[in-house]
Amino acid sequence: MDTKQKELNIATIKDVLKQYLQDKGFRNTPERYTILEEIYNMEHHFNVDDLYLLMMQKKYHVSKATIYNTIEIFLDAGLIRKHQFGEKTQSSSSYEKSYFDKQHDHLVIYKSDTDKEIEEIIEFCDPRIQGIKESIEKAFGVSIDTHSLYFYGHKKSEN
Repeated sequence: MDTKQKELNIATIKDVLKQYLQDKGFRNTPERYTILEEIYNMEHHFNVDDLYLLMMQKKYHVSKATIYNTIEIFLDAGLIRKHQFGEKTQSSSSYEKSYFDKQHDHLVIYKSDTDKEIEEIIEFCDPRIQGIKESIEKAFGVSIDTHSLYFYGHKKSEN
């Protein structure tokens, strides 16, 4: 994505956040916008510890509690999405920006000979899953708004 598009996207999400905060009667703090911008500049999934360290490295003085509270606001506003990839970390939830992203699923690859230490997360979109979703909607008379699908595994040994 080019720089101009990234700037437009960040301006859009800041407007979404501003409207959300106004609608909910929440305070409009500069820290929330700074955290949101850092998230939308990331190119990968993150956890609260990752975000906290990034903020500290950039000399932003925010507490972990502020980040946790802000994450909850972003989730409710639809600006980020929460994942449980099964990793064994202090803060076991992972997040990703979601406002501009299409629905997608995840393949979680663990490092060889480890117990749930993630090597790589691959995002994918398979049109057959849309067909399954439509079948479920028809069979149960529902409308599915969103879904999450995770596959977990290890890379095969090259013998």
